[in-house]
Amino acid sequence: MRVSALPVQLFRTALVISVITGSAQAITFTGDVPSDFTGAGVVAVADNVDVGIPVQAPPLTVSGWEVVNVAFELDANADELHIGLDFAGIAGDADGDGFEGNTAAWLASNQGFDMPNLMGTEAICIGLDLDQSGSTDIVAGVGATTDILGYSVSTFVNMGLLPFSFGAPLPGNQGPHLFGNDVEMTISNLSSLVAYGNELCFNFSGFSGSYADDGIGEDFLMGEVCLTTRTGATEDVVSGFGLEANYPNPFNPTTSIRFNMGETANAELAVFNMAGQKVATLVNGLVGAGSHEVTFDASNLSSGVYFYTLNSGSIVETRKMILTK
Repeated sequence: MRVSALPVQLFRTALVISVITGSAQAITFTGDVPSDFTGAGVVAVADNVDVGIPVQAPPLTVSGWEVVNVAFELDANADELHIGLDFAGIAGDADGDGFEGNTAAWLASNQGFDMPNLMGTEAICIGLDLDQSGSTDIVAGVGATTDILGYSVSTFVNMGLLPFSFGAPLPGNQGPHLFGNDVEMTISNLSSLVAYGNELCFNFSGFSGSYADDGIGEDFLMGEVCLTTRTGATEDVVSGFGLEANYPNPFNPTTSIRFNMGETANAELAVFNMAGQKVATLVNGLVGAGSHEVTFDASNLSSGVYFYTLNSGSIVETRKMILTK
């Protein structure tokens, strides 16, 4: 198994842009999860399972099925659950060549296909066990069956494999969605699916990949998350806590990371590799209110995709960066 860096020459073109307007969104989807999911109520869960790349793949190849983390935000005012899947490359770019829908020669020689626009058996979806009964209740995203056209929020049918488990679509639950470099979606009318008050805890499981791409890169993720509600108004989510994009990015070998603290509190700023291993701790201890900046020196690390996480109490924010040497 080999997972390595995102190609520097990556063209940041959208895989599919398909936005359905609905109730007012607290989040504006752009296809970049770390930039869009920045509210105080956002919870990001790291995916610590690497996807596999065949030995035939060129060096520094990372599949477009590799999920770095999944972000959630609950908006009680809009009765919506926002979900973002943060991909290491372009979502759906199976061979990681920077061109979604273009099949690289090495993949074609293995009878694999990189299909455009999540066609065929390509799928990116997430299942939710909202009542934590041990059984998935609904599944959202794009399924791996030809009769599912585009994004859907549907009842879950237990067929053993998540991407094939889309049942009847749920009326009124076609929330806004965008498939770009990352995948973002909204489940609307959430209260019709589960009763929730100030907090909602649920189990999730996700899948990204295809069974027609030589079996490379399929990614599976699962976990439990607890969210507190928010009103959806901008002023209600500005807490002073925030993690900014590093600069420069890509970088070699140093980059600056800025973050803000709404109040004096214990905080940890750490850097992780794509395997979920902590490679550096930049801040760990009591940090004063206000804006802070630290320099990350990656001289001892190899080229690749890394993500950095700011953790203070129950608030966690994560962003990704690229080291090129």
